[in-house]
Amino acid sequence: MSGFLVSMGALGSYLAGSVGQGLRTTGRGFPRWLVLLLTTIGVIFHALSLYGSIHSGEGINLSVFTMGSLTALMVTLLVLVSSLKKPSESLLILILPISIAMIVLAIWSPAEHIVWNPAPEMVAHILLSVMAYGVLMVAACQAVLLSWQEHQLRTHRHTMKTLPPLQTMEKLLFEFLWLGVFLLTLSLGSGFLFLEDMFAQKLVHKTVLSIMAWGLFATLLVGHWRFGWRGQTAVRWTLAGVVFLVLAYFGSRLVLDCVISGQSCFQ
Repeated sequence: MSGFLVSMGALGSYLAGSVGQGLRTTGRGFPRWLVLLLTTIGVIFHALSLYGSIHSGEGINLSVFTMGSLTALMVTLLVLVSSLKKPSESLLILILPISIAMIVLAIWSPAEHIVWNPAPEMVAHILLSVMAYGVLMVAACQAVLLSWQEHQLRTHRHTMKTLPPLQTMEKLLFEFLWLGVFLLTLSLGSGFLFLEDMFAQKLVHKTVLSIMAWGLFATLLVGHWRFGWRGQTAVRWTLAGVVFLVLAYFGSRLVLDCVISGQSCFQ
């Protein structure tokens, strides 16, 4: 099966799953098991498509949108696995459209930043970074849904009918945050340990912004543990941290790839 057909399979499955979860959210009775099945099929197609994109004939493709697609796959898989034991499938209504967008961008972007036979420590650093970004992106989506749910309760509206109780939603948010900060700590640590200079000209923006994001998340977790921060305070700190994290990787990579280098990000 060609890479294009595999990508179309992922897009179709994700789109159907997204529509199904949207129907469930508005109380129209779409089966939960079918949403999870469609998402599972999409994840399989997505992984196959991404494998072909990353393993190019010249080496390993580490372009910005390919890494974005890998992060989206990690996010979707995390929510899918989490949904087996926890009521987290409501996150799919935000995450599946993001995955669709990342697949499309990865298809149309050129294969830049080819690395031949990367060192194992570099691969470990990249995987830790992707996992950290993925988990914290899930936390950001959870924060958005938590904020929306609080707004619904205050205004006595109930347009999203399948969300878990507010306390469960908040508990899930902090579980994702603890895991994400742990992985981000490992990612930063592996970078300082294995990379030659984390403050080199091409890495300084990513390093500084990542450390700032780590500081925001750590402050929120300490504030939650020590002072009971929650609700909109937790939402604001989470989203602020994710903004710094997105700028750290995708913002700096886009500037380097599309502005400084003078190359087009799309074919």
